[in-house]
Amino acid sequence: MEGSSGSHVQVLDRALDLIELLATSENGMSLAEMSAATNLPKSTIHRILASYASRHYIEKDPDTSTYFLGHKFVEIASLYLNKIVLKTEAAPIMHQMASMFGAISYLGVLENTEVVYLERAEQFNSLRLYTQIGKREPLYCTALGKILMAALPEPEFVHIAKQLSYEPYTPNSVRSFEAFKNEVRFAREHGYALDVEEHTVGSSCLAVPIYDYSRKVMAAMSISGRGLFDNFAVDYIYEQMKQASMELSKRMGYTQDPGARQS
Repeated sequence: MEGSSGSHVQVLDRALDLIELLATSENGMSLAEMSAATNLPKSTIHRILASYASRHYIEKDPDTSTYFLGHKFVEIASLYLNKIVLKTEAAPIMHQMASMFGAISYLGVLENTEVVYLERAEQFNSLRLYTQIGKREPLYCTALGKILMAALPEPEFVHIAKQLSYEPYTPNSVRSFEAFKNEVRFAREHGYALDVEEHTVGSSCLAVPIYDYSRKVMAAMSISGRGLFDNFAVDYIYEQMKQASMELSKRMGYTQDPGARQS
């Protein structure tokens, strides 16, 4: 068993060697060139590259039989860089919202069947209701999760929503697919999503979408705190958060469709 594990690690090391080698090549490399550079048999290299090519990490030029890095690496790098830029641009806006409402602002993205928290900004005097950066939370009982799901095409929403457990976190938690569907319908119609003590007793939250240059939802921003809806009208919170989200969206390259109606 230990030997098998070691061989898997060796294969991964070889694969990384090939990826790093191709990354330094401007015009791609042939099997013979990679074999000469790594001292690996051409059959081994071909087997590794075929596996990565099936997922578009490696591509082959049929005319020259040379290999080069595929577009999948560009996609991953773009996603990673977008998250870094997003967090940097979001920070001052989130702090402004946290200060305005005496609460905590969160930034999150959809990842598989959960919402992942990328950033947090708090008002110094806000009560501690921390969700740690990097933590994953359910989609069905968080405002961030609801507004992110609202951006999906209906078939994709249904596919993900039917995989969720709907385990209640509080007496107010959404407990079924149909109830969650109603929450998402509300978010689509109104432009924001709510969590009224659905994830944490005593804490309420409002979330709005963040758009990228292609006018697609890339993330969501929320404001959360105890007594939030007691101290401020929902419409007022939404208007402030919408302005903040539009500012952040513009920083991420978003431009409004000239034919779109302002909500």
